[in-house]
Amino acid sequence: MKNFEFSVPTSVYFGSGEVNKVKDLAPNLGKKALLLAAAETMRNLGYLSKVESLLKKAGISVVISDDVAPNPRDKDINRQTELFLEEKCDFTVGLGGGSAMDSAKAVAFLAAQGGGTIRDYLAGGDKADLSLPGIKGAFPIMVITTTAGTGSETTPWWVITNTDDHEKPGTGNDSTCAAYAIVDPDLMVSLPESVTRSTGIDVLFHAMEAYIANIATPFTDILAREAIRLVLENLGKVLENGNDTEARSRMAWANTLAGIAIGEGKSGTVGIHAMGHSIGGQTDAPHGLTMASVSLPFMRKTCLSDISRYADVTRMLGFAEEGMSDKELAKMSPEALEKILVRFGCNIRMSDLGVEESMIEAMTDSVFKTMAPVLECSLMELNREDVIRLYKEAL
Repeated sequence: MKNFEFSVPTSVYFGSGEVNKVKDLAPNLGKKALLLAAAETMRNLGYLSKVESLLKKAGISVVISDDVAPNPRDKDINRQTELFLEEKCDFTVGLGGGSAMDSAKAVAFLAAQGGGTIRDYLAGGDKADLSLPGIKGAFPIMVITTTAGTGSETTPWWVITNTDDHEKPGTGNDSTCAAYAIVDPDLMVSLPESVTRSTGIDVLFHAMEAYIANIATPFTDILAREAIRLVLENLGKVLENGNDTEARSRMAWANTLAGIAIGEGKSGTVGIHAMGHSIGGQTDAPHGLTMASVSLPFMRKTCLSDISRYADVTRMLGFAEEGMSDKELAKMSPEALEKILVRFGCNIRMSDLGVEESMIEAMTDSVFKTMAPVLECSLMELNREDVIRLYKEAL
C-alpha cells in the first residue's frame, strides 16, 4: 500500500439551516467583512440580505460586492481587492457557486499581498509560484455554497479568467482554504435546472477524475466512490424536482466529498479538466458542460492506461455485465460514461458550446501553459499532438 497524505483544514458545517451559523462563526475572523456574491442572483433570491443580516447580528460591519461574474475575471478581482483594502476589511465571505467562492479566495489572497493585479499570480505571471519567499498568506475566508457542483468550499483552488489571453488557470495554496464552509441544501432548492445540471455533472467529473488520477490514494478512492454513487442516485431526482430537499442534500454531500478528494485529499483532476478549463476561457461556457464535451474522447484515448481503474469506472457507473473481464470493462468505460451523460442531458460536443476549430491551437497552448500539472495527473502521458487530436474529436 503506497504512502499518502491528507488534511482537511476547513471546518465544514453541513445541513439544513446551517447558514444561521454565520452569526456564531464570523466574529472569529474579524470585525469587517467583504461579502462577495453572484451578480443579481443572490439578491433576487433573498440570500444576500439574509447573510448580510446574520453578519450584522454578529456585530460585523459589511461591505457588499454583489457583482461576481459567472467566470470571475482578473479585472474583477483587482477591483474587488481595492474595495477590500480601501474599506479596511478583515475577511471575505463568498456567497454563491464556485465563482463567488473563488472570488472570495482570490481577493483575500491578493489583499494580503497589498493589492496589485491578480494576473501576476496566475500561470505565466511573475509570481505564479505561490510558495515563493515574500508571498503572504491570505486574509481569512468564509464560503457559503449555493450550488452542488464546484467543490470550491473544501479546496484551496481558485480559478480566475485572464481576460487578455482568454485563459482560465487555477491556482491556490494552503492559505486559501476557507476557514469555514457552510453547505446548506436549503440554499440550493431555488437553483435553475440549467445550473443544477451543469454543476451536478461537474461533481461526477470531480469524483471520477479523482479516481483515475495517478495521484489517487486509498482516502480519495473512498470519497470518489461515494460521490459517484450519490450523483447517480440523486442528480436525476433534483433535475426532475428541484424542491426535493433530500436529493438536494445528497447532491450537496456528493459535492463536498468530491471537493475534498480533489483538494485536501491530495488527489486531483486529470486531462478532462485540463482541456475543459481552456474551453471555458475561450467561450465562457458553463464549467461542468465543458468537461462533458471533451470527456468521451479522453476516455477512449486513456481507458487502457490502467485497466483495473477504468474497469472500476464502468462498475461504478452501473454498466458492468457478469462474466466480463477487467479489460473488457475498461474498454467499455467511455460507452458507460456516454450513457450517463445522455441520462442527464449532458451529452454535448464542443461546437454546442461555441467552440470553432480555429480556437483549438489557442486552447491547446492554454492547456500546457496553465493546466499542465492537471494534465500530468492523467494515467497516460499526453503530448500536444494528443490534445489537439482529442479536441478535434470532441468538436
